[in-house]
Amino acid sequence: MGDGLHQWGADNAWNGDDNSVGLNETKLRVIISRYRSENIPIDAFTFDLDWMNWARAGIPNSQFTWNSEKFPNGANGGLKRWLDEQGVKMTAILKPRIPVDSQEGSEATKKGWWMPNTKAVADYFLPTTDMRHVDFSKPEVIKWYTDHLGSLFDSGIAGWWNDEFGSSGATDDGNETEGLDAQRGIYNWQRTNRPDTRVWSINRNFYLGSQRYAYGLWSGDIRNGFSSMAEQRNRMLGAVNAGAMQWTMDTGGFQNGSGTFAGGGTGYEDYARWMQFAICTPIFRVYGENGVQRQLWWYGTGYDAAVEAIRLRYKLIPYIYSYEHQRNRTGVGIVRPLIFDWPNDRNVRNDSQSWLFGEWLLASPVVEQGQRSKDIYLPQGTWTEWNSGKSQTGGQSIAFNTVKWESNFPLFFRPGAIVPMLREDVQYVGEKPLTELNIEVFPDTKRTSFDYYDDDGKSYDYEKGIYFLQTLSVQSKDKEVTFETAAPDPAGSFKPELEYYTVKIHVPNTAAVSINDAKLDPAANLTSLTGAAEGWIAGIDPDHGNIPVTYVRIKAGEKQKIVLTTQ
Repeated sequence: MGDGLHQWGADNAWNGDDNSVGLNETKLRVIISRYRSENIPIDAFTFDLDWMNWARAGIPNSQFTWNSEKFPNGANGGLKRWLDEQGVKMTAILKPRIPVDSQEGSEATKKGWWMPNTKAVADYFLPTTDMRHVDFSKPEVIKWYTDHLGSLFDSGIAGWWNDEFGSSGATDDGNETEGLDAQRGIYNWQRTNRPDTRVWSINRNFYLGSQRYAYGLWSGDIRNGFSSMAEQRNRMLGAVNAGAMQWTMDTGGFQNGSGTFAGGGTGYEDYARWMQFAICTPIFRVYGENGVQRQLWWYGTGYDAAVEAIRLRYKLIPYIYSYEHQRNRTGVGIVRPLIFDWPNDRNVRNDSQSWLFGEWLLASPVVEQGQRSKDIYLPQGTWTEWNSGKSQTGGQSIAFNTVKWESNFPLFFRPGAIVPMLREDVQYVGEKPLTELNIEVFPDTKRTSFDYYDDDGKSYDYEKGIYFLQTLSVQSKDKEVTFETAAPDPAGSFKPELEYYTVKIHVPNTAAVSINDAKLDPAANLTSLTGAAEGWIAGIDPDHGNIPVTYVRIKAGEKQKIVLTTQ
């Protein structure tokens, strides 16, 4: 859910024949330390080929072994322990092919494990080594493959990037389901052998039914530049329509050559716009081709906009995670084409420039260089611009000012919005105890609701009923706004650290507030309210253009009723 950095090479490109170049442990520690020293949130680092002994036929099981020369503390767990201290998890690339003239290649030949209708082909990374795909439709191949994952998992590799599965060139049915067969095997292995940790993966190909196997989809080796960025909207919404709710892209673009910088590199403005787009996708990750740096500090004036976008993503983690619960139960994730909610509105039937991010936010990222104004269609209702707090009437297209690309992008609160957010910045998910939440509320005359969800964030205990679920609702009628928190779902036994909600009800001219029919006196100021068990104060909201807001503090995890009366 948080920020994930994928890296291939570093200040110079990876070369499988030369351990002196590419990414190594020292460079990795420098990168992560800079994220932390500059207070840039990051949760995961994904290795490309640098981590392993790729295609080295003389090293048994080379694709399952750490390159000890480049990562001396990889296999022994030392790197994991250091990254754990930084709050960063490791994920790593896996490939479906192995060296033919190797110990494992000889075993594959002897046991008939090669993918049918394939042949040995010189690896395009290391042309001196012939490689061939193994047949993941065979249970014995799955067992052999996953038997090697245990030591990698225990050394700290907590997620799998399944790359180039389905690219063997074979025409038989086995190849067509290679990616599904492999990830299903990995999922079943981890659920059995490392059951206390959730499975995580991203994959090039999507198959109906793959959602059962912790299967994320990414859009492949895309070009950089604005036109490629624009194309990703259709790819994402098309994937969602097909049921691939866990979608991601190479933010910044994988292949250089089409960007606005010298030589076609990714420029400052396009980098910022990529990041603003990416925080409104299901899986947020950044990646570039071999030797390309996608860390924020390489992108000049795009830096501040990128940091702001990442921090907003992290503030929204409680909102995003609640939709992971919904996806698990209903199959519908956080990104929704507008036609999902407005099927009778002809204006949204082919609209791919905007989408709902959850039920209560509408995102419409800028994907044109130098765009100064963007026409955005908003469905019926009164929408509120995230940054300015300006109200917009829906059922029509509006002109959104996009001149200040460094600090503004089109994001809107839907009428009736209820959006839980972190109160303060964090550097990674779980860095600080989650004892308080802000709840952004934009009441509508129709009753609306949001199911706030939490669990331990690590295990599958939620399948046993160890979770927390509380419904929040709001409705505006005449001069009253009623906000309610229902009793938590009795089927859930998880006890979160959460103690208080600060409910931010965006209405003007508040005259009185009651909680559970008891009238409250207003607090002296916002600081005194923060230290109180309950209370309220009217003011302005600096997070949303200084629009009027009433802050109401209540205990979380209990049945509560707030009634706000306006003048």
